[in-house]
Amino acid sequence: MIDLSQSLDMKFCEKLALMEEDEADYSESEIIKQFVGEMFDDFHERTGKRKITLALRIKWFFQRISDSLYNLKYAFRNHCKWRKTINELRPWEGYSGLIGLLITHLNDYIETEKKYGHSEEEYKKKKIASAKETVEILERMKDPDEYLSKARNEVDERYPKYKGLVTNYKKGGSSYSGDFVQQGNGWVGEKGGKDPRRGYFEFINGRFQLTQSPDQTETDKLLNQMDKYHEEVHKAYEKGNNDSDKDFERLGELLKSHMYTWWD
Repeated sequence: MIDLSQSLDMKFCEKLALMEEDEADYSESEIIKQFVGEMFDDFHERTGKRKITLALRIKWFFQRISDSLYNLKYAFRNHCKWRKTINELRPWEGYSGLIGLLITHLNDYIETEKKYGHSEEEYKKKKIASAKETVEILERMKDPDEYLSKARNEVDERYPKYKGLVTNYKKGGSSYSGDFVQQGNGWVGEKGGKDPRRGYFEFINGRFQLTQSPDQTETDKLLNQMDKYHEEVHKAYEKGNNDSDKDFERLGELLKSHMYTWWD
């Protein structure tokens, strides 16, 4: 049986996972009440049942009012802060809806952590930095096509503005194919479809047809340039996919390492 009149033995404290400074904070004079039961429960000493006094009922009543006002305050605050996100959210939104919610929540967390966070300063900075990095990744993930279009645009800036062959049909509908660059009165490129053709084209009687180039050397130069363009576009798409994969991988690392630390 433990003698509570004596100070706690440090070896015993270690078994209870108490630090030395924790044990030093307690003394006989600071003990208000001791009982065997559940933490924070208030038992009647004689019957062993919880005693619901008038004072306790009044305390609960005012606590409920206080809690309601507190919830009302945050309901109004959240409505203002989340209004834009909620307005853009639709039942059919998959990834984009979830990403929007995460971005709004993390930005809210960062703002609150800066103002009210009570963690040690260096740890606080690390939490904010990890949340900011997560937001940056989520912003890029909002539009998955951006990974590909960004890489593609970097390639397009280095080459002439290629155009596509547009074909309209009598029964309706149209198709868009190939990359073509102008040479003189015609176009150089590769026409796809069932009968792919490559070289110099002109419109003859309203039809786009392969014909003799007025300057074959120039045509070959443009075709080689176009081949290089297609190769770089392919590499750009590979880079876009790799960048997307890296962001997914990094996002997983951040969530695993920090999601449970983004609170006080």
